[in-house]
Amino acid sequence: MLTNIQNNPPDYFQIEDGILKSYTGREEVAAVPGEVHTIGEGAFKGCVSLKKVILPSGLLKILDGAFKGCRKLQEVLIPAGVSYIGSYAFHRCHELKNISLPASVKELGDCVFLYCDSLTCAKIPGVERLGKQVFVNDVLLRELEISPNLREEGICDVFTGCIRITDFSFPDGQRIVIPNAVEALAGDRKIPPVVRAVAVDILRMMELDGRCLIKFQTNLKHVEIPEGIEKIGKSSFFDKRGIISVRFPASLKEIGSRGFRNCISLEKVIFQGDQVRIHEDAFKNCSSLKEVVMPDNSAYQIEGISGSSETVGRRLPDLVQTVRKQVLGNFRLSGTMLLEYLGSESRVVVPDGVTFIAEEAFARNEAIERVILPASLLEIGAGAFRGCLLLQTIEFPEHIRRIGAGAFENCVKLLRALLPDGLAFVEDKVFKHCRELKEVVLGKSVRAVGEQAFYGCFSLKEILMPENLTSVGIMAFYQCRGLKEVYLHQGIGYVGHLAFALSGVKKVRMGGSGKDYGSDIFSECPRLWRVILEEGVCHIPDKFAHGCRALRQVILPAALESVGRDVLEHTPFLEGLPKGESTEGIFFDGRHLKGEVFVPDGTRIIAGSAFYGNREITAIHFPDSVISIGPAALKGCSGLRYAVLPGGIRTAEAEVFSGCVSLERVERRGDFEGAAPAPVLWINIKERAFRRCRKLRGILLHEVQGIGKEAFWGCTSFAPGEAKMLRQVGEGAFEGTVELPEESSLGMIGSILVSGQHCSGEVRLPDGLTAIAPFAFSGNNNITKVLLPEGLCGIGEGAFWGCGALMEVAAPSPCMIGARAFEKCISLTKIHVHAAGVGAAAFAFCRSLEEAELTGVKVLAHRLFEGCSRLERCICRQGEVIGSYCFSGCHKLNGVDLCRVEEIGSYAFQNCDALEKISLNENVVLMPHAFEDCGRLGTVEFEEGFDGFGSYEYAFSGCTALHSVICGDAVWDMHVYGDILSEDIPETVRLIFHSALSCFVVEKEEILCGYRGLGRIVRIPEGIRRIEAEVFRDVLMLEEIRIPETVEYIGARAFHGTAWIEKQRGISPLVVVDHMLLDGSGCKGEVVIPEDIRLICGWAFAGGKDIESIRFLTDQVRVEAYAFRNCIYLRKMFFRDGSSVIFQGISDREREFPTAFSALAKQAVMDSLNCFKTNEKYELVECTGNISELPVADGITAIGDHVFQDGNLLTQIILPHSVTSIGNNAFAGCKWLKIVKGADCVKAIGIRGFSGCGVLESVELGKDFRVMGMRAFENCTSLREIYLPEGVTEIPERAFFCCHSLREVYLPSTVKRIGKEAFAFCTSLQMPMIPEGISVEERAFYGIGQCGEEEDAVS
Repeated sequence: MLTNIQNNPPDYFQIEDGILKSYTGREEVAAVPGEVHTIGEGAFKGCVSLKKVILPSGLLKILDGAFKGCRKLQEVLIPAGVSYIGSYAFHRCHELKNISLPASVKELGDCVFLYCDSLTCAKIPGVERLGKQVFVNDVLLRELEISPNLREEGICDVFTGCIRITDFSFPDGQRIVIPNAVEALAGDRKIPPVVRAVAVDILRMMELDGRCLIKFQTNLKHVEIPEGIEKIGKSSFFDKRGIISVRFPASLKEIGSRGFRNCISLEKVIFQGDQVRIHEDAFKNCSSLKEVVMPDNSAYQIEGISGSSETVGRRLPDLVQTVRKQVLGNFRLSGTMLLEYLGSESRVVVPDGVTFIAEEAFARNEAIERVILPASLLEIGAGAFRGCLLLQTIEFPEHIRRIGAGAFENCVKLLRALLPDGLAFVEDKVFKHCRELKEVVLGKSVRAVGEQAFYGCFSLKEILMPENLTSVGIMAFYQCRGLKEVYLHQGIGYVGHLAFALSGVKKVRMGGSGKDYGSDIFSECPRLWRVILEEGVCHIPDKFAHGCRALRQVILPAALESVGRDVLEHTPFLEGLPKGESTEGIFFDGRHLKGEVFVPDGTRIIAGSAFYGNREITAIHFPDSVISIGPAALKGCSGLRYAVLPGGIRTAEAEVFSGCVSLERVERRGDFEGAAPAPVLWINIKERAFRRCRKLRGILLHEVQGIGKEAFWGCTSFAPGEAKMLRQVGEGAFEGTVELPEESSLGMIGSILVSGQHCSGEVRLPDGLTAIAPFAFSGNNNITKVLLPEGLCGIGEGAFWGCGALMEVAAPSPCMIGARAFEKCISLTKIHVHAAGVGAAAFAFCRSLEEAELTGVKVLAHRLFEGCSRLERCICRQGEVIGSYCFSGCHKLNGVDLCRVEEIGSYAFQNCDALEKISLNENVVLMPHAFEDCGRLGTVEFEEGFDGFGSYEYAFSGCTALHSVICGDAVWDMHVYGDILSEDIPETVRLIFHSALSCFVVEKEEILCGYRGLGRIVRIPEGIRRIEAEVFRDVLMLEEIRIPETVEYIGARAFHGTAWIEKQRGISPLVVVDHMLLDGSGCKGEVVIPEDIRLICGWAFAGGKDIESIRFLTDQVRVEAYAFRNCIYLRKMFFRDGSSVIFQGISDREREFPTAFSALAKQAVMDSLNCFKTNEKYELVECTGNISELPVADGITAIGDHVFQDGNLLTQIILPHSVTSIGNNAFAGCKWLKIVKGADCVKAIGIRGFSGCGVLESVELGKDFRVMGMRAFENCTSLREIYLPEGVTEIPERAFFCCHSLREVYLPSTVKRIGKEAFAFCTSLQMPMIPEGISVEERAFYGIGQCGEEEDAVS
């Protein structure tokens, strides 16, 4: 009880006519003046410091909200005269513990004590009427004194949630104590009706069935389930997304399936008892659940790794393990790596402890709206959240260091991306097509933005380039329509093609040099009106602002050195410049000039494409002031005969004179005024510089060091001459020139070999040769051996590509080997190369290569030996890096030294099936999928330790034979699948084993549910008991599989469509694994089931069209569903007890078989006739199964409309005698149907019955046939003859229209009418004899016997 009561100054109380209107004091104790008879509405509302109130003895009423929100109020004594307390009077008085009302209070308004969550005792002895929610959620309330006159019908949503009320008393001294509200209702004890009414109200938010909670009705944040509840039923709390914590009672024994599924905000559960059975899925999709509290108050954290800092050293209780397993059940984890998310929550909390989210882990999940990432996360893999269409919110932890390519591509509702400061690279396509992305902050450490990183982010309004940024990738901000301004600061050294093209940018400021910038950076930006190029800019790249229709202001730097092609084409700025003149020393446009042109003095730069396509100029003179002539400057100037350049121009830019077909010479100005022009002393001639300059002569190559691709292609008058300084020549640089030999074996330019297309046999290259040009020998299938000379520096790209007969290459000195240099040299068997470097795919697909030795090579490039299927050994002692796909598909590789290797790229050893053991450097880093599907890899060894070992996702995926990891003297073995969960192995070892088996989807450590790999060799782990249906279905490359003895069950079609099952069928028609019959579809005649067979798997005999009977030698066999599906010729079954059954047809479905094995016989009937769907009249209404030669089951009476229409597989149909009619369009469009048998009992064929059956040759109709529908055989172009029996009265309209092969038709005497065009365009048919009295309608025989009119018919 509070003491130190003091009188409050009267100024704190505002009183009118005895009504206290308000209290403004801030004291802890308030004594209300004696004159007050009514506490007015909200008088003390929100007095947060008030702890005690002394009310006057004359008080009569407390009105609505009088003490509402007095959250520290602990004590209040209600005087005896009070008769009414209004709504919300003490609402949210959180510290109020006891309340005692005088008997004079007869009524309480709504919510009087709502959320008084410290209240333990309430005495309301005179109250007869209670408003709504008076005591709702007063979770500590235990004692309740009530009036016997309390109206029961008014007790509705009054005590909801007050689950601790157990002590009831009455004014007469009667006291009733119940164990709990549940027991009061479910037990046998008799209690007063008013107490029962309160108990019902306490549990109002719950739907109960005895002691089982069936449904929880509300969505509270904190839920306490009352004592007495023994079971939480199925889906009781399903999708209650607001619940944060749940306290379970000690009485709880069971939580049903899906009990708390989709409670996406649930963070904590508290158990009062530890003997609780938790059903599967009870806590599925509860990824926010982080803490489980046990009865002894010990708390256990749920994390993505085996234990947290708080739980290390103690074993998790079974209850915690069960909850943890279910919470993490949606996450496929490999150590601290999250491989895949399997759930469908809208809000996903990634488990604490996860450091890596693997590629595609959440991809295409269309339920996720928000993802909460743990602080432990360091990396997000490529495509991790790609296609999460509803994802709006994600916050990146501060320590994240990588977000992989395409990680959030097509997250079309993602709103913001605040990238952490530790992130150095924004990789390719990370936020591509995030249309709603409005806000992006690049961390201060970002150095590069990758290709298409923000492509199509229409709503992005602003992007600030951090100081450390040096590179912006191709199309990085393409179509960012919301962008307003872009500043490319001086430190940005590279901007890719189309980086900001088609964006909404209005202003551009550029400070980088521009030299390494791509083309079209701001092309087609419709709102761009101002460009400022700062003084640091020395080059304007190609098509920089091409097609920017609003661009009127461009500020050019004085230090500009060069201008690319079409930089300002189709802009108002360029269109407003004076023609034929230079602007600020730049000559932009000379396409209108004619004849001999003299570029104005003072011009410094000729822009790229400045004269492009001008056919009118014949000569051009450039002043000495010109320092740069841009690419394609004179391209296509077909009338140009010569050009005079300033002496300072020594580089011919790309395509500068390309297509100048009349160009004869290019000279430089004399060394002094009046001197004659002299030859240009070229140093560098870039790609296609003089392409197709057919009359060009006199180009000196004395000092030229590099010549680009196709530089002189088609220069038919040009003789290259001496080129002593030449070091590099591009592909086709001199193709078609005068001195490039047509017939001699070698084409040399200086010391570079540019062509060897005419060589054959053994080729010895001359001494002094320094380089072999790209594709010099490509496609030459006549050379068998090449001897390379001393001093050779380089072999160009594709130099020997596709030399199919080349068997040997000898290289005595080190040189650079270019990309694809020996690719597809399919006869090459060994290589011993001393190289300074080797390019990508240099030896790819050399399918005969068995041994390779590389000396001096540190980096084994991308795809270097890809597809070398016979390569057994590779020696590269200096190798430190192995590029992606380097040895992919080297199926026989078993010798490779990795001890010095520090990085192994993605898919580097994919499908290297002969690898059995690898030894790794302790600091090696394995990129994703590095050893994927190495089916025989059994041992991974670290000679010195693995402290520095790093592995990305799926590094060993599909290495299903991996069973040992060795580190020094320590060996860790995986004997059964469950060993990967062992706490006795180091985390690195666990990660390796997890990675190896990540291709499997396993439930409960023993059920194999799926396979995600593409391996040729698979070993199913020991300990797996079940292989579910279709696990390996259609894994076409799977050739070898090991199934352990632990497997007890194999589901339907588990291996259907694999190379392995085909191989097994070749060995035996019955494919059996450990007494389980997997497949027998290839059997013929009678099939005998051996006595040791215990299971016939589903679909085992499916489609066995040659199976006629089955004989069982055992009665202990279990037959799975659809085992005999579509065995349409199955007629007999024989059983071990001597009984047998003979199948008769469709009526067998209702037939009872007189055998002890009637269930099996019935299954065989249902399976074999499964393809026939009939109605109650046994008319065929649908046929499934895609069977080409189909015998229709006996007992079927008719082929219904459209049943086989457009059946592209049907070639033959055999009808039983029971079929009497064929419906409309029944076989229309069956273009491969050739044979129809058994139609002799058919009486009628419907409209278009066989229309369009182009290969149908004949239909044998019986004597009972009477009715033919219109167009029945229309366009049956192969139909040769048709017999129409007596009784047919009509041949209807177009019945045989365009039956070109029909030669003869017999018209019965009963025919009365031949319809319109009935035989029209039957070009092989001779006019039949037509009896008198037959009505022949127009064009009935039009075009018969006239092959020439066939085309008219088609038209």
